Amino acid sequence: MRLSRRCQTRSKPRLVRSGIVALATALAAITTLPASAASPAGAQFDQYRAALAALSPVGNVVFEYAESRSGPTRTFTEQHRVYRGADGRERDETLAVDGAPLVPAQVRFSEHDVWPYDVAQFAVDEADYSVLYIGPAVVDGRRALEFSTVRETTGDFAVTALYIDPLRHLPLRETFAAQGSGCSGSGVIDFAAIGRHWLASSVSADCSVAGSQGAFRETIRFSAYQFPAVIPPDVLTAP
Repeated sequence: MRLSRRCQTRSKPRLVRSGIVALATALAAITTLPASAASPAGAQFDQYRAALAALSPVGNVVFEYAESRSGPTRTFTEQHRVYRGADGRERDETLAVDGAPLVPAQVRFSEHDVWPYDVAQFAVDEADYSVLYIGPAVVDGRRALEFSTVRETTGDFAVTALYIDPLRHLPLRETFAAQGSGCSGSGVIDFAAIGRHWLASSVSADCSVAGSQGAFRETIRFSAYQFPAVIPPDVLTAP
């Protein structure tokens, strides 16, 4: 089980590998706000779309993440370090499991043209969503503008709420729902400014499997981001 956005797409975020059930519903007491509306909230949503489009590619990046997975019968944690090249090649090292170091680290190589947790992979656009403005909110002590988002096109993944930084116009938090492979549930992903980039800081999801007892939960916390000018080719190439 690993977090994934769209089960069927090439590198969309994997939000609890089996997927999560759509939960978004329109809020009857709230006025629908077209993204192009001539209002402060509508302008903020337009600025959000513009801010996403203006983000520069991350390029080479090195980071760590702590992953925790739990189910009806087992819970375990892993610590990873990832080297990702600007060309999409990736080296993922499992450094420890349940606090016990792995020596040598377990290494997995892969290649994805888009990082699954890139903020653009969670973009909300007018073609797929109706946007409902909720009002001011607070996300981990930071001011935000909250929007409820209702997907109107067919798909196994949907953003259900969007919290925008009112100054940077970028998402501080998004909640989501998805389904697939007999598993359904929901989750949340947080973003933050890391240097000149806007990157994921954590993501978590809960999943229920049809016909099984109990539920599954996965959480990933990202840290120690670095942006080297060069990653040696042998680091990203499998032996």
